[in-house]
Amino acid sequence: MEQHIHDHTGPIFISRTSPAGNRRRNLRLDGQLTLTFSGMDETEIVMDTGIAFDLGRDGIGIYTDRSLKLGMELALVIECPDSEEDICIPAAQVTWVRGSRVGLSIRSMKQEDRTRLQRTFSSTRRSSETTPS
Repeated sequence: MEQHIHDHTGPIFISRTSPAGNRRRNLRLDGQLTLTFSGMDETEIVMDTGIAFDLGRDGIGIYTDRSLKLGMELALVIECPDSEEDICIPAAQVTWVRGSRVGLSIRSMKQEDRTRLQRTFSSTRRSSETTPS
């Protein structure tokens, strides 16, 4: 299994991995995009930043230093490097947590934003594949 690259300065490519116990039914795209998120913990409002690193049709993987709990509902805003307009995911739910890696199920998202997000992840991946290491 290859090691993930973690860089908060901007989008970069990470290699596709297949961890044991992978229950994915759909193709996922690898890349990294900066994001902010907010939600409600049991007693307080949670707001922080992270990196989106893995995108599927119904889910997204993120890195964050913020401790998140299973079942938490979050809203995400993902920065698009090639656009002034960010992508909004108004409803996502935490489905797994492994240290600073978190899996989210996308509960609600405009089709237009979903298409832009897939296109952005694809272009991020293509541009990083052509960039010399």
